[in-house]
Amino acid sequence: MREGKRDPAIAVFLAAVFVAWAMLPIDGADGQEPVMQLSNGFTATHSADAPGRFEPVLFAPNGVFAFGFLRVGSASLDLAVVHLPSSFPLWRATPDRVADWSRPATLSFDRRLVLTVPEVGELWTTLNVVGDTVALLNSSDLVIRLFNGRGTPWRSFENPSDTLVLGQNFTMSSPPLISKNRRFSLRFAKTYMALHMEFYGGRTRPMYWQYTAREAQPENATQPPVYGRLDSRGFFGLYLLGGDQSVDMLAFDTFVRNLTGAFRRMTLDDDGNLRAYYWTEGSKAWTSDYKAITGPCELPTSCGAYGLCVPGGAPKCQCLINSTASISPPCRAEDSTDLCAGGGGQLFDVVRRNWVSLAYKEQLPFETYKTAAECEQSCAASCSCWGAVYNGGSGYCYLLDFPVETVVYEADDRKVGYFKVRKAQQQSAAGRGMPPGVTAAVVVASLVLASLAVAGAFIGWGRWQRQRRAGGVGMEQELTPGHYRDLKSMDSPNNSFKT
Repeated sequence: MREGKRDPAIAVFLAAVFVAWAMLPIDGADGQEPVMQLSNGFTATHSADAPGRFEPVLFAPNGVFAFGFLRVGSASLDLAVVHLPSSFPLWRATPDRVADWSRPATLSFDRRLVLTVPEVGELWTTLNVVGDTVALLNSSDLVIRLFNGRGTPWRSFENPSDTLVLGQNFTMSSPPLISKNRRFSLRFAKTYMALHMEFYGGRTRPMYWQYTAREAQPENATQPPVYGRLDSRGFFGLYLLGGDQSVDMLAFDTFVRNLTGAFRRMTLDDDGNLRAYYWTEGSKAWTSDYKAITGPCELPTSCGAYGLCVPGGAPKCQCLINSTASISPPCRAEDSTDLCAGGGGQLFDVVRRNWVSLAYKEQLPFETYKTAAECEQSCAASCSCWGAVYNGGSGYCYLLDFPVETVVYEADDRKVGYFKVRKAQQQSAAGRGMPPGVTAAVVVASLVLASLAVAGAFIGWGRWQRQRRAGGVGMEQELTPGHYRDLKSMDSPNNSFKT
């Protein structure tokens, strides 16, 4: 493949950066030459007062990539392979336990890589791996090797984090791509690739985007599964495992331009969109080349929890929950636990809205009911259900067994929604270390409130019966106008509507 012409000024700049980083003091290196290989017995200590965001300990021969300690956010510590010209981490170890950047940490290699923090212990390691050396290849692949070319028992390309790069295979058996905020994942099945939301530590993973290889044959039990690989010519190719037989491709914007000499990556961003980017010599920033989801309202969390996305030329956000005009999204904090906690379930309020739908309903299972009231009741009776969206035209009832995220406005009064909202937890000191007189007063007050609640429920039941006889259904209230937010003006670093 033809390579683009190299800019001498850029080459000099990269060489200067490379040498400057290589001369940082690292245990196991003399500080004069860039470290190209780690051997058994290597140890590097992270400096808690290091001013930079990245402390390299190992370099690729081309000087474009380095492996070392990375500061994530304001104070967290991780290990990463970094693209030096852009400072973008292409791979991260992502320990299960978060390490504090302000505390000393040690990276060692003795047959395996280990990240250790004093008084905490091992935070991350290459499990079940025995090797002799560690190297960072010009492809950005971090590898553990055996002597005499006897194999490569571990490589970062087979353990991706949130990004794929050129030449990296992504298969059904690969660990999923997980966004940095841990809320989204990309996974491969036998004939398709799909994006999922991650709830409850991955126990619930609703799908919100799917792409099936056009020439794959799901009915053919003997056909190998599909895998994907990023290609320098500007596409993500889908092939049959065990060979290079192409079954489909996702073409990027630059595919027709025959752009060569670019370094490419595909990343699952924190807004849940899968995007491809490229970097060329002289670039100041990554250029977006592809995105799986094109419509702002099609992203699953574009307006946050209990948000309503109103599509159009300038999509806007509104809150599902009644609010005053002075309140704008985010409408409510994200829920991280279900409504079944505590055995009998937790208390919740109910919000009903019409003219609502789900952008990803085609990816969700559904049940069929004759009325919206039946759809609502099927959700109300289950503590694992957070909401239900009903289409009166088809009778389809989509039950949400995960916390309510963004729904989409559709001008169709047959599309209605029922949503549970967890009640704010209230601390109660009743009966806990109080004088007997106070305890008795609390008990009496509780009985009075309980009686009022029963009376209110009886009155509400009577009203519901009258509405039902009049032909009303449970989810046909109109949207309450609220404060709108222009999505294009969002200035968050994780802006859901970046291109």
